[in-house]
Amino acid sequence: MARPLKQGLDYFPLDCYINDQWQLIEAEFGIIGFGVIVKLLQKIYSQEGYYIKWTEDVALLFSRSIGLSIDEVSNI
Repeated sequence: MARPLKQGLDYFPLDCYINDQWQLIEAEFGIIGFGVIVKLLQKIYSQEGYYIKWTEDVALLFSRSIGLSIDEVSNI
């Protein structure tokens, strides 16, 4: 019997080395910027596995779930 297809991932790797793009985000927004990106990756990978449909509703719910405004999330 075949294993049922699963949507999304249970985990994703996060390298110990941070490239320049991540460093720039952290330099500009601090550890909150880093955290927002990791939370966004969790949301992306847990749903479809490689993308997310980013609508106003999704942005509002995401920003509310992490305790930031939509504008702050959009800036990051």
